[in-house]
Amino acid sequence: MKVADEKILVMADDFTGANDAGVSFAEAGAVVDVVFNSAWEGAAQVVVLNSDSRAQSAEQAGASVSELVQKVSHAFGAGWVIKKIDSTLRGNIGAELTAMMAATGLRSAVIAPAFPAAGRTLRGGRCYVDEVPLLGTEFASDPKTPVLSSDLAAIIGMQSAIRCVMTTPAQLSTMLRRSAEAEPCAFIVDAQTDEDLDAIAQAAADVRIRPLLVGSAGLCDALTRKLFPAFPISNSLLAVVGSMSDTAQRQVALLEGHPRVCTVAIDLQDVFSGNRQPYLQKLQQSLRAGRHCVVHTAPTLAAREQIDALCAVQGLNRSQLGDLICSFLAALTRDAIGEAPPAALYLSGGDVAMAVAHALGANGFRLSRRVAGCVPYGKFLGGCWQRPVMTKAGGFGDDATLLQVLKFIEEKMSD
Repeated sequence: MKVADEKILVMADDFTGANDAGVSFAEAGAVVDVVFNSAWEGAAQVVVLNSDSRAQSAEQAGASVSELVQKVSHAFGAGWVIKKIDSTLRGNIGAELTAMMAATGLRSAVIAPAFPAAGRTLRGGRCYVDEVPLLGTEFASDPKTPVLSSDLAAIIGMQSAIRCVMTTPAQLSTMLRRSAEAEPCAFIVDAQTDEDLDAIAQAAADVRIRPLLVGSAGLCDALTRKLFPAFPISNSLLAVVGSMSDTAQRQVALLEGHPRVCTVAIDLQDVFSGNRQPYLQKLQQSLRAGRHCVVHTAPTLAAREQIDALCAVQGLNRSQLGDLICSFLAALTRDAIGEAPPAALYLSGGDVAMAVAHALGANGFRLSRRVAGCVPYGKFLGGCWQRPVMTKAGGFGDDATLLQVLKFIEEKMSD
């Protein structure tokens, strides 16, 4: 799957906020880890650190942020750094901003806490919740972290000496290019729509030295839209049937004529030549149209009986032919979902399931449940595919197993 190449480091001040910051990246296909301490080790593309510092004193919060960032950021090597803050300005925004800039060495920050989808906007540097100034809302009397002002610069100034400059999305790009501050500078950016946040993310991407981005889940969503393809979630299934068992072939055959199913039979001559393009085009066209796709080999008994003869012609044994088929199917799967991702993958046959896992960069599998009596269901650990995956041994199930899986996906993705 095509994803942004650069790594993203996010610092949040509580667990639910960390999840809010990371979820859009995960939905876009990135591997996202939410980390509670500096002992983390992993291969995620997006790491969301949780300092759990919202209710700490300003001094404690700054120390918590500084320690986590210093221990993780250098080894992680992020191309983007985000300080996730609450869209209603609760917590130690000034202290954590100062600590974050010092720990990363970044000299400028772009602060845009707006989250228009949740009714939180910034206008004239003042925060509004459903058009009500922040001090007139319930957040002003939060029992743990009450907000003392609707003015963002004033809130920052209570804990930080960083200079704040007011600007707009349209002006931000110019101001960032001209900025060569001797002292750290924070640009507070008004935003009332998702389009405003998109413009802010674009401005940050356009400068050579990227600023620290400071915002709520709304800004994280905007950066996701900027960096990652906008893949629509469908309720289609891509089934890759590598098993040549009679059971697996009957399961495929039962779907012939189904109005939403496109079956793609692989010619072994194309496997030998490595010609995936015709199959790839058919799969992508069908997946974009919201159809289920079933890829399989050796659809008939006669075709399967020719395998030994084909092996002799190619100078291969059956094991080598199996490896070649698995590699072909794995590469075809990887390329197909990169342009037109389905809701889920179904992998029939242990060898092909493992080949697809390797092609997608997975290093494990997290089980969730079982579907249709004999189909384990879960997600890959690591890699570029974070939507559901189902696996089935080739000879398991009855003739209707794959049809039951299709119905499960259609119902699940329409919930």
